[in-house]
Amino acid sequence: MILYIGIFVVIVAVCVFISIIMMKKQKETARKYEGEAGIALASGIKDELLRQEFRELSKQMNGAPIEAFTQCAYIATVGDKVASAAATAAKTVAWAAVGVKARYSERDNASYLVLSNNELHYVFFDDGEARDHLVFDHETLLDARPVQISNSEKVTRMGSIMGLKPKKMHLDVNGNGLDIIYYGAVQRMPDGIISPGPGMFETQSKLQLMGRFFLNRLYQKYPQLQD
Repeated sequence: MILYIGIFVVIVAVCVFISIIMMKKQKETARKYEGEAGIALASGIKDELLRQEFRELSKQMNGAPIEAFTQCAYIATVGDKVASAAATAAKTVAWAAVGVKARYSERDNASYLVLSNNELHYVFFDDGEARDHLVFDHETLLDARPVQISNSEKVTRMGSIMGLKPKKMHLDVNGNGLDIIYYGAVQRMPDGIISPGPGMFETQSKLQLMGRFFLNRLYQKYPQLQD
């Protein structure tokens, strides 16, 4: 009995030690990309990610410049009014879209906002395949404003917003309101979550930087969105 207890204690101690080492390594890696020094590195890291892990996102832009990108919640519609607004005023792009779905359910997929010149692109991936691509033009963004995330959204989208520093913007699209929840961090790639491996912490830190870089560039162009 004492032998079993001893083995159990050793196993627990080893697990705790490994956890401490991993947390220390994660913090050390993240420190390289913090603050203004991280922002200065962001453009080059963005290009690297777009060539590798985010090739599918880059492909959706069909050569249009990608200034910055971040993760966002899929555009959830609860009726034809908002879906119609997205379809008619956010101009469904010919090079990627297959049409705006009238209704989405909470799913474990990936959506992104891409800042390209003075336009904002929304790209929705379903199991690694792009399903929707919308573009919001400069005039629409000039009138956009920040809004609070409601308590009901915090509950229904809990899995989507935890740890992602969520923000929300309201767009007026042809007289209809359209809300987008977006994040100051990236946690997912178009085809799924980050795979565990030797470079996992480095990749996580770079993706976190992409979210901060997006907010930095978005608020430079549209300062009224900064709450």
